Amino acid sequence: MTGTDIIKPLLIGKSAKPRCFKGIKTYSLDYESNKKAWMTSALFEKWLSNFDKRNEFKEKKVLLLIDNCTAHNTKKKFNSIRVEFLPPNTTSQLQPMDQSIIQNFNILYRKEVIRKMVNDIDEGTSFSINL
Repeated sequence: MTGTDIIKPLLIGKSAKPRCFKGIKTYSLDYESNKKAWMTSALFEKWLSNFDKRNEFKEKKVLLLIDNCTAHNTKKKFNSIRVEFLPPNTTSQLQPMDQSIIQNFNILYRKEVIRKMVNDIDEGTSFSINL
């Protein structure tokens, strides 16, 4: 694994068509919506299925270590993904996402989006975010 295989982040919002995406033709994230902007079992299974298809196409095998959030429960078997759950009440000690990786990701992603928008404004082109 070289770290070059990058997947799109999943953003969950409340609006089916958010105003912040108005005028943007493409963006490098997957967007879903529901009433509370929370991860649900259905959304998680849909994301896992898409991830499985992508890895199956690339002929890769993946081990996913996931916390034991109730929305992450899945009984479905996948071809290229093996899902393992962390032991209960150990997420904050074991899961690196709780150690500011999410915050750093958000900062870097926003910086890249703004850089792209400024670049498009300078060149006089319409906003099309495809990072």
